Amino acid sequence: MDENKSVLSKARPENRLRKSMRGALRWVLVTLLAFGLGALLTAFVLYAPIRKNLDSATLHMTVLKALSGVRGASLAVAADDYAGARLSLIQSSKALDSLSGLLGTDQKDVLTAMQQSAAQALTEVKTDLKSAQPELDQLTKNLVQLEDNLFPNP
Repeated sequence: MDENKSVLSKARPENRLRKSMRGALRWVLVTLLAFGLGALLTAFVLYAPIRKNLDSATLHMTVLKALSGVRGASLAVAADDYAGARLSLIQSSKALDSLSGLLGTDQKDVLTAMQQSAAQALTEVKTDLKSAQPELDQLTKNLVQLEDNLFPNP
């Protein structure tokens, strides 16, 4: 019987130790879960809206870059600067290509027309500098309208 009591007395502290370790482990897991959920909530509440504003700013910057290139080409044509007009049109074409990844599917047709218009203006600049001006004017009008549609002024 003495042996039986000594075995039981040894088992009790182990059970108490195990119970306290399980309790501590549960609290650690609950704490980690709470921090994880807090981090996830913070990401959704703070990061997602900021990401949307950043995408909007990138889109606006790219539209303005294309518009700047077209207006620069118009000024170069007015000054009989072939190299300046060509360089500005190349810059504008690159910005229009970048826009294709940023715009929605409902505006792809408009963008394709603007890309073709920029390519036509570049071809006309090579043959006769002054003949590109009507195409540049139309492209400027289309880009200003696109900017107004995407970013209306209050």
